[in-house]
Amino acid sequence: MKYNWFECPGCRCQVAVNYSESAQGISGSLRRWAPERGINDGRALSVPRAELAAGGGFMTACVCGQSLSVPGKADAVSADREGDLRVTLGE
Repeated sequence: MKYNWFECPGCRCQVAVNYSESAQGISGSLRRWAPERGINDGRALSVPRAELAAGGGFMTACVCGQSLSVPGKADAVSADREGDLRVTLGE
């Protein structure tokens, strides 16, 4: 799973884009929330491989409709964080 975070220039909410890549393209979700907690919603995310930029980036829209450009490099990748989260039982 890959993660990117933004502030939407349209609604000024914080936005998290969580996705994974497959042969078909990108699938995941987009979640937005307002600092004062008046907004907290999201939607499914699906981008066909043909719509991905050469570097892996893609365009999507915030729930408010504002276009967002997601770069090809994720802010975080789950494999980067899992090392600190692993639990070994029985040792």
